[in-house]
Amino acid sequence: MRPLLELARDKLKRRKVIAVMSGKGGVGKSVVASLLALNIRGSALIDLDLSGMSIPKLFGVSGKLHEVGREGIEPIVVGGLKLFSLGGIVGDRYVVLPGYGQSGAVEALIAFAKLGDADTVIVDMPPGMGEELLALGRIASYVPVVVTTPSKASYKVVKQLVDYLIEAGRKPRAFILNMAYIECGGGENLPLRPWRRGAKAWRRRRRQSLRDTDRPLP
Repeated sequence: MRPLLELARDKLKRRKVIAVMSGKGGVGKSVVASLLALNIRGSALIDLDLSGMSIPKLFGVSGKLHEVGREGIEPIVVGGLKLFSLGGIVGDRYVVLPGYGQSGAVEALIAFAKLGDADTVIVDMPPGMGEELLALGRIASYVPVVVTTPSKASYKVVKQLVDYLIEAGRKPRAFILNMAYIECGGGENLPLRPWRRGAKAWRRRRRQSLRDTDRPLP
């Protein structure tokens, strides 16, 4: 038995978990996770990007540390939203962890987070497919939200991520195509879809429904 894993499972088992992820970095994943958390009432935001913690910076609390006591890790609260990040424990120091260390850090951060009355937990995942993704899968049944950009460099890695999620029984509930147009002025936007044809073929193969939308996030 692994006590931390069991504590983490118990912490999330009655809560809805939305995991925001991407195949590669720099696609705006942390911004999307933050916007979801701000717009879903009764949610908390957990930053599981252990080596590239962006959430404290986005919310203007870089350098602020969690209070840690007998009852667990107190959230950093911004505008009523509860934030949890390894950056709130290690400060500005860098973090280099082996695979089992990453798994343990994920389990500990979730197990000891004082989520209070939050019934939805938004998780900002690191880019790619690593130990953090496997660790979260052992802890909770999560809803994947996949963020990507229309670049050709993104297509292959996001395809691999989605293939893995479907085969693992965690079909993504939403796709967000970020940075998908150029503002041309005069109210005109130029869409960017260089991998559209390849994406269509892959969607047919996977029976995956993706719909284009011009509706921005709030």
